[in-house]
Amino acid sequence: MQKCSIVVAGILAVLAGIVEAEIVVSAGRVPTAAEDVSSSVTSLSAADLERMQVTALPEALQLVPGVHVIRNGGVGQRESIFIRGASSDHVLVLVDGVEMNDPSMTGRRADLAMLDVADIERVEVLRGAQGAIYGGDALGGVINVITKRGEGAPKVTLSAEAGSFETYRETASFSGSTGIVNYAFTATRIDSDGISAANERDGNTEEDGYERTGVSGRIGITPLENLVLDLVARYSRSKADYDAGAGAGGDAEDNVADVERLSLGGSAKLGLLDSKWQQHLSASIATHQRDFSSSWGDNWFDSELAKVGWQHDLYHEDVNVFTAGMEVEDESAETDSFEKVDSEIKSLYVQDQLRLGDLVVVGGVRLDDHDTFGEEITSRVGLSYALKDLGSRLKATYGTGFKAPSLYQLYASASEFGPIGNADLAAEKSKTWDAGIEQSLGDGRATVGVTYFSSDYEDLIDFENGYVNRAEAEIRGVEVTADIKVCEHVDMGVAYTYTHSEDGAGDVLVRRARNRASADIRSRWGDDVNLSLSCVYVGSREDVFYDSATFASVEEELPGHVVLNAAASWDVSETVTLFGRIDNLLDKDYEMISGYGTPGLSGYGGIRVTL
Repeated sequence: MQKCSIVVAGILAVLAGIVEAEIVVSAGRVPTAAEDVSSSVTSLSAADLERMQVTALPEALQLVPGVHVIRNGGVGQRESIFIRGASSDHVLVLVDGVEMNDPSMTGRRADLAMLDVADIERVEVLRGAQGAIYGGDALGGVINVITKRGEGAPKVTLSAEAGSFETYRETASFSGSTGIVNYAFTATRIDSDGISAANERDGNTEEDGYERTGVSGRIGITPLENLVLDLVARYSRSKADYDAGAGAGGDAEDNVADVERLSLGGSAKLGLLDSKWQQHLSASIATHQRDFSSSWGDNWFDSELAKVGWQHDLYHEDVNVFTAGMEVEDESAETDSFEKVDSEIKSLYVQDQLRLGDLVVVGGVRLDDHDTFGEEITSRVGLSYALKDLGSRLKATYGTGFKAPSLYQLYASASEFGPIGNADLAAEKSKTWDAGIEQSLGDGRATVGVTYFSSDYEDLIDFENGYVNRAEAEIRGVEVTADIKVCEHVDMGVAYTYTHSEDGAGDVLVRRARNRASADIRSRWGDDVNLSLSCVYVGSREDVFYDSATFASVEEELPGHVVLNAAASWDVSETVTLFGRIDNLLDKDYEMISGYGTPGLSGYGGIRVTL
């Protein structure tokens, strides 16, 4: 015990990474053991999210290797997520199979700030191109969220939390199962006075508040032994004050963003031929409404995304899984500046996963037929080979990607400052590959991994006097991870990512840190106490902002920073848990984006009761 305590004390300042649980993931549309997945994937469990005491998904993603999260100020402000240097526009977000990317967003990205973690069972982060499996938005990766199912006797869980910046959060859930039916319902609420979104050190003093209400439900029905029905629904509404960043005026008392989102999904899974033939029929719809009020005027953006899919999986013992499916996706968007526009994509895909002893090979091809940009074929191949005698596993993938311009990029009306939309835009394309090795050490007490990744993009869309296609971009990098069981009570890891990115002219892509490391040390003492210490280091990176006074773009290098967070919980009894956390333990003053502030030293605490 004394030796363990000494080790823990010595590593508190050491950067560490999330310990990846060996669970089943859905990296290839079919359940696959994590060790057989050729893509780089990190899974965060409900226990991980609870231990770190994060309230929204982007907070947890900061600790995933290769993932960089930035935000325009404090809680509830707009965030961007870069996976291996790829833009947020190139990340597909799924919640229980329902696509959350917003067709009215400039680049059709998803707003993860709206996802409270209270009902999340697991989050899977796939890094690298997944277009052949998931379609156009997955050029950089996929964030796949699976929510909790009800099980056992009816259970009610209530939680309340309060802390810095007059922040209050309440959650309530009701779940259980009875015979063929399982159910889970969750409601959440958060209110915060917040900080000034525009950095206070620039003389900005106005607090930018935030409030969000969310409800979600999931019902599963098993009317037959080989038939499973699933229904999911999610609604959220938020209101956030926001400011302008560097060069754009700072404090703005009249700026308010009101966002409302609704998603519905249903699926039926049928097993035939002794479960060797699995069919999965799914349908979903998601609506997004965003309203912005400011001294410049009012703007609104509405969109709808509907999707139907039918997938077939054919199993041959434990040797082969052949998958074939189709999807039809219809999206529409309208704003205060242009009338309703829409597009449709029809897709066919096939994939074959073959096990040859210790070698797992997977290959897939997808045909997307876009009603504006025609047909496009994307492909992917992956290899995973286990050297069991050496405790090693080799992995490699190669994939191509295709992403059509968003409806906003195509059709947005010109403003008084110049053009915006461009109907002549070409689709973005990518070629991505990675290769790595994982090595088990010390009879499985440690695992070390190294992965090299490379991505080449063509016709990337950027805003330069309106939306235009940038010729190309290259991103190269290395991920290094080491997961270690220090002693009976303590797990730790080390994660470091090096990313080099540049466009066709040789200029560095903005807001991508070349050096980044994340940290998480977790400890459980007895059956009652959980302790967690997490750390994020972000190296210097280039940023650019528009100066409204000089009508020119200004380049700036943001310095590196380290943020340390601590959390603890105590199970007072079988039904009562006390918890608390301290964010930015070192009270660092830093910027994620030029001109925008971040919270200093802050503390939160609460109680959770299960009945």
